Order: sequence, then C-alpha cells, then structure tokens
Amino acid sequence: MAPGPPGTPAPSSTASSQAGARSTHNAKEGRPTVIETAVVRVIDGDTVAVTPVDGALDPSDGNPQEHVVRLLGLDAPEMNRGKDLAPECGARTATYHLGGILPRGLPVVLEYDAHTEHTDRYGRSLAYIAAPGYQDAGLRQITDGYATPWYPAGKPEPERMRVYRLAADTAVRQHAGAHSQCATVGRGRGS
Repeated sequence: MAPGPPGTPAPSSTASSQAGARSTHNAKEGRPTVIETAVVRVIDGDTVAVTPVDGALDPSDGNPQEHVVRLLGLDAPEMNRGKDLAPECGARTATYHLGGILPRGLPVVLEYDAHTEHTDRYGRSLAYIAAPGYQDAGLRQITDGYATPWYPAGKPEPERMRVYRLAADTAVRQHAGAHSQCATVGRGRGS
C-alpha cells in the first residue's frame, strides 16, 4: 500500500492490530528496551504515532489507536499546529521526508536509550526508531538535512549524539535538505 501524506492515520485494521508486536525487557529495570510495532502516522519531522502494544506502549491521550513517539536526540523544524504561527522554515519538507522513511503501516522497532528518560513531559516516548532498510530513522533525518542533533539542557546526553553530530556536520557542509533553504534547522546542535 502506498503511504499517504504525513499525518494521515493508518487504516483502522493496521492501527488497531497488535499481532506480531513484541517487546524486550531490561531485566534490571523491568521496562521494555526494544519494542516492535508499526507506524500509524507521521506527525512532524521528529514525531511519529505508532500502534500501541499491550504492556509496553499505552495509547496516547485523545486517541486509543496510537502511541506518540518523539525521536530521541534530534529536533526538526516545527509545524506549529494549533498555534497562530506559520510552520518554521523546512518544517513541511522535514515532515514529508520522515513520512517517506516511515510510511503508515510500516513495521518498526523502537529502542530506548539506556542513559535517557523513556518519556518526556508530554507523555511521549523518547526512543530511536529503526525501519527496514534504515538502521536509524532519526539518523537518516539528520544525514539528509531535515533535522539536527538536540537534547534538552540538563538532561543526559543520548548515546547516539556523537554519531548524530558527525552526520549533521556533513549535512550542513553539503547544504543537504532543509540546510539548502533555511538559516537554521530545528533547535541546533545539542546541549
């Protein structure tokens, strides 16, 4: 099935199915570290909704058929939905690019970082997402110039930050993606 535009929910049969969803737990902490699920929709250039998984990914507020994941260690330009602001430079292209990497219905693996919190202040999971053919969807966003490395000040540095920074250096030098049209992409280079 061809992917729809980012932000388009998956058909209900895909969104509600949990067949094949699995999680691997960290024995030390008793919480999942790797979770298999599927993409429901891309929300913006660094946020994705996935299928909830019993005992591992609870449904997000407002929609029982999805769980929201914020890609860990990066930031993309904001769409500013629900605000009286226009999208930031590169926001639409970053969102569509991530939608091409993570089309609706695609089986993916969420991986939590051992050094960082698993959820943010909005209740979203903070995780890396791996898709078939791409080791790390966030790294692909950075490499292709649609996001930059970032994590909140005062929080532990994610494990992949060094690799993300190297990829961003190359993307900036090559004027890749949104770097070809925007003075800045996302919030910058990390704390």
